[in-house]
Amino acid sequence: MDPFAGVGTTLVEANRLGLDSIGFEINPFAHLVSTVKLRSKDISLKQLSDAIGQYETFMETSGRLPGPSSHPADAHPPSCHSRAGGNPAGDRPGPRRLPPPGFKSRIPFYSPAVEERVLFTLDFLDGLTPPVQDIFRVAFASVMVEFSNYAYEPSLGSRPGAGKDLVTDAPVGYVVAAKLYQMLEDIAEFQADAAQQAKSPHWHVYDCSFFEAESRVDPGTVDLVVTSPPYMNNYHYVRNSRPQLFWTGLVASPTELKRLEQENFGKFWQTVRAEDPIHLGPGLPALEKELEEIRQINPLKGVYGGSGWANY
Repeated sequence: MDPFAGVGTTLVEANRLGLDSIGFEINPFAHLVSTVKLRSKDISLKQLSDAIGQYETFMETSGRLPGPSSHPADAHPPSCHSRAGGNPAGDRPGPRRLPPPGFKSRIPFYSPAVEERVLFTLDFLDGLTPPVQDIFRVAFASVMVEFSNYAYEPSLGSRPGAGKDLVTDAPVGYVVAAKLYQMLEDIAEFQADAAQQAKSPHWHVYDCSFFEAESRVDPGTVDLVVTSPPYMNNYHYVRNSRPQLFWTGLVASPTELKRLEQENFGKFWQTVRAEDPIHLGPGLPALEKELEEIRQINPLKGVYGGSGWANY
């Protein structure tokens, strides 16, 4: 069991070893990714390959695949599978999709030309059915920040704030298709491993907090727990996956994000820094002493000083 499954690395490796596995993941985007990975063992490679080719054709005939000369300096070049060209936009109809209404950013998340290609991509996804649709959602979500006006430096922030230029144009179709072909290769390898197994392992990823485990998992089910504890790096997982959550339709309002921040294990440090100190009780005197020393650091900064960090 992985109580903080994230994007499913532990569960995938358990599956490759022939071990039954259980995961808990409260972030809807991470839950989607981990589930897609594990389900991909049963996907039709031909069906996925055909869908990728149809996506490339769709983007070309929509006139939304720019030629190589329009690639921004830090964008991916076209994959060897992608076809260049396409017709000029002209008077072709625009995308049916609109940007998610609940998603707000300090500067436009996408420049107009990029946003149009993103919305055409989402139009195509709307016509797919699971599980292929979910593979496309994960592929798009994994690269969507690359052609946005934001970047991870290391946390999500605007490109100008990191000293980078805005992305005024980008080959969205090429980038998404290249990611899909990479995923297709990974899935083929995963399926080849599975073909050598004597039996197919059972797995389940719960889309809820690990603190609900007692109501989800029977006693005596788990032999081993393997995990990487979240939040120890002060990384705001909810905020940094906010674009993926909104643009893939997993959340619709900031209120849903607030709930995730409060219910995540450990919470984000800004949600606990002003609370009363939590004393650990008997048996951990060395750690209590260390926390008390931390509380004495920069006391004039209040919750931004040692007291806030000790709470975290």
